[in-house]
Amino acid sequence: MIEIVSPDQTFNLLAKKAMDYLSAGIDRVWVIYPPMRSLTVFFADRPPETYRGDRLLTDDLFPNLAVTSEQFFVKAGI
Repeated sequence: MIEIVSPDQTFNLLAKKAMDYLSAGIDRVWVIYPPMRSLTVFFADRPPETYRGDRLLTDDLFPNLAVTSEQFFVKAGI
């Protein structure tokens, strides 16, 4: 599940929503926060991790994934 924080939302609102998704059985929730150019990954089995800049995001759930949050923002033209 991927959520993008819109101008009329707060990160905390979507963080709570992410926890609801995890409680419902979703394995991963990504919350993309454009003002901070960050991507936070919420996991069912450990604390969330926030990625900014060139920090490489990899995940056992997606074995071929290797991407930075900056790549998302550049692709989106933000």
